[in-house]
Amino acid sequence: MPVMTDPSEDALIGLNRQATAARLLSGAIHDVNNALQVISGTVEILESRPDVPPAMKESLARLRAQSSRAATSLAQVLLFTRAARVGQQPINLRELVEESLALRDFSIRRARLTGRIEAEGQGPFVVTGNRGDLQQVLLNMIMNAEQALADQSGVIVVRLSIEDGQVVVRVIDEGKGVSVEPPERIFEPFVSTHDASESAGLGLWAARRLVARHSGTLTVDRAVPAGAVFTMRLPSVQLKARR
Repeated sequence: MPVMTDPSEDALIGLNRQATAARLLSGAIHDVNNALQVISGTVEILESRPDVPPAMKESLARLRAQSSRAATSLAQVLLFTRAARVGQQPINLRELVEESLALRDFSIRRARLTGRIEAEGQGPFVVTGNRGDLQQVLLNMIMNAEQALADQSGVIVVRLSIEDGQVVVRVIDEGKGVSVEPPERIFEPFVSTHDASESAGLGLWAARRLVARHSGTLTVDRAVPAGAVFTMRLPSVQLKARR
């Protein structure tokens, strides 16, 4: 007789697996960084040799550029994982959106998707908050859009605007939309339309809680003609001009 499983238990087991993977990732990042340093050092030595043919120099230049790109991506991951959970400061949300999309760039492209930023006006899109917490919110919103577009091509649009004294960030996808009824249930813990091994159903719940701690709101609407729009609103900060 098959053993019945509890969906919330599956979600917790999946969460534990993700935490274990995060620890493994931390060690792997250090190992890969060490390897990249060896590769970069070797490339520099070869590039300095006078007998290297032009075609080889071009290959070495590409290798150096890709090594630098990989090192930058790993540094951004470490910056996020080590971000302090206390303290707040002025944060440019456009810059944070750019960094968050850069962190997901490989996964987005591998899924045959495109990520795009649209800014209405010049901003500044500045809020007061905890950098690590707000990046967690943005990453959860972006990854939710990726999952909504699984097995199909499409565009993830992150749109910034200033409305009624608030910085508004909308993450828009052209997926199948929110199938949970009522849609607000998508923000409840352990509610997910994906397999427990892929999602613990905590991403949007955590995102809304973190936004609320910043005196903001996170809501969902159906997109036209298809998909969903997740909208974060945070109080705007007007920076004083320097004299």
